[in-house]
Amino acid sequence: MGQRFDDLITWIEKAVMLLAYLTIILVVGLETIRRMITGEQAAWGPEIAMGAFVWLSWFAMSAGVRTGAHLSFTTVRERMPPGMRQGAEVFDCLLWFVLGAVVIVASWDVVMLNERFNIKIFGTDIPIAAISIAVPLGWGFTMVRVFQQLVRVLQGKTGPHIAAEEIR
Repeated sequence: MGQRFDDLITWIEKAVMLLAYLTIILVVGLETIRRMITGEQAAWGPEIAMGAFVWLSWFAMSAGVRTGAHLSFTTVRERMPPGMRQGAEVFDCLLWFVLGAVVIVASWDVVMLNERFNIKIFGTDIPIAAISIAVPLGWGFTMVRVFQQLVRVLQGKTGPHIAAEEIR
């Protein structure tokens, strides 16, 4: 896949993670101050913070796969002969695809169920599907990253394609 596409996916991942972090910081921080001053807390605060964490987690997984830092056994892999290492990395990608397909299908059913019953975040008009859709979307982004890694491995390039120093 082209560099522009990779840059776009990376930008989206970073934007989602930044918004999720900001949401967590603002909701938790402001609600803590409010609770200290008034002794009350908004009923929706914990659910919004939890939802932001869900978004953050799944998109951080995708970003981690891009850098080769997510669920990798680099010490073991570095000691393998090149052919065995390539085979292990192809096998990893295939496992990711199977797991991703299962998670995307199962989580999409949850999103549809939430939408069908019009379930809302307590104390708001925000549909709970706005939180639960983070799972299939995050895994979809991860599958793009796994596909990119598979292409690299099949081209004979093994190991993480981005050094830790290059992560921005």
